[in-house]
Amino acid sequence: MKRLSMVQWLNSNTVLLSSVLQIGDSREINARSYVLAVQRQYEWFGGNEGEGAFPVFARSLPKLPVSAYVQTRRLNESPVLSVRSIHLIAVSTAAVVHIGSTSTIDADTRIKHIRQLSEPNIPFSLSLPQAAIRITKDG
Repeated sequence: MKRLSMVQWLNSNTVLLSSVLQIGDSREINARSYVLAVQRQYEWFGGNEGEGAFPVFARSLPKLPVSAYVQTRRLNESPVLSVRSIHLIAVSTAAVVHIGSTSTIDADTRIKHIRQLSEPNIPFSLSLPQAAIRITKDG
C-alpha cells in the first residue's frame, strides 16, 4: 500500500553539496560529493591543483553483496505518513533527509583535507615548492 507523506512545517537553513531533502516516495537516491579542502597559512592559488592528483577520488568502493532475505510484515494503520515539524540547521556533503519510503540510497562522500603551513623563520616564498613559484597571470 502506498502512503502519502505530509509535513506540516519544515524549516531548513542550508542544504548543499549534493545533499537531498525529499518529501515523498522515491525509488532510488544517489548522492555524490568529492571535496578538496586546502587550508593555507598564506593566500596562494596554484592553478588547477588537485585535479586528478589524489587517489582517494578515483578508488572504487567495495560493494557488499545483499544476500540475506528478510521477511517483513507491515501494518500501516494509516495511509498517511504525517510529520508535524522539522527544523534542520544544515544538511551537507551528500547527506539525505527523506520523509517517505525509498528502495535504494547510494551515497558517497570523499574529502581530502590539506593544511599547508610555512616553516618557522623561513620566508613564505621559499617554503613553496619550486614548481609552484612559477605562476603567470595567464596560466
